This record gives sequence, C-alpha cells and structure tokens, in this order.
Amino acid sequence: MFKEFFKKQKIKKYAKKLPQDLKENYAYQKHYSKEQVDAALKRKRLVGGGGIAVTDNCYAYAMYCSSEEFNDIHENLAETCNYESMRGEISTTVFNNSEDFSFSTLLVESAKSESSSFGSSANDSFNTSGDSSYSGGGADSGGGGD
Repeated sequence: MFKEFFKKQKIKKYAKKLPQDLKENYAYQKHYSKEQVDAALKRKRLVGGGGIAVTDNCYAYAMYCSSEEFNDIHENLAETCNYESMRGEISTTVFNNSEDFSFSTLLVESAKSESSSFGSSANDSFNTSGDSSYSGGGADSGGGGD
C-alpha cells in the first residue's frame, strides 16, 4: 500500500522537477542520456546521500532516456525492467491516462504544475486543447531535438 504511494510520489517528482532542468542544461532533446538524467537528479536533490542507484531511478530513465538507452542501462545490471510498462505507469500517474507521452508533454505539464497540484485528479488530466505551447504528443513527436 505505502510502496505504491511512494512510487507514485517519486514519479510525480521526476515529472515536475526534471524537465526544466534538463532543457536548461542540455537544450531541448527528444531523449537524454543516463549521465544527463543522473546529473539532473543530483542537481534537483532527488537522490539519496549514497549517490545514484539505477534501481531507485528506473522511472526517471523510462521518462527521459530512449528505450535503447534504458535497455542498455538495465542489461549492464542484469536488471529486468520493462520500458513500455513503466511508461504506461508514468502516463497514468502523471496524466491520468494511459496514452504515451514525450519530453514536450512532460515539459508542458511541469510548467503547469508550478501553480497547481500535479496529476491530482481526473479534472486535472493533461489536455492539449488551447495550449499553444504544446508541440506534439506520443513517443515519436517531440517537437524537435534530435
């Protein structure tokens, strides 16, 4: 029960605090490297005092790294995490739906969350209508970067 609650809280923190940092430090990209995500986690103080533990930050890697990089990260550790499954959990937690997302949707949502509660109810679910800053959706449309 509490484990699920804390997992969702961690996902929401990653979605709220990392997009702006990644964009400011590495420019807009469709995907970021593990090293870039790790550096952002440190800057935002989202890691424990013992340093970066891959198993603790799988959801951050699923949000911001490509599926290939995510699989490489876990292959090196003999860890079995499923990229698509984790992204589905992230989408449900952050956007209250099961549609895929891109860095641009996380960036827009993190900007909106500065003044509201993040992913708190079905009424707050992600909506692109009338949002001129939104530049695409889904896994393949990031609005630029590569």
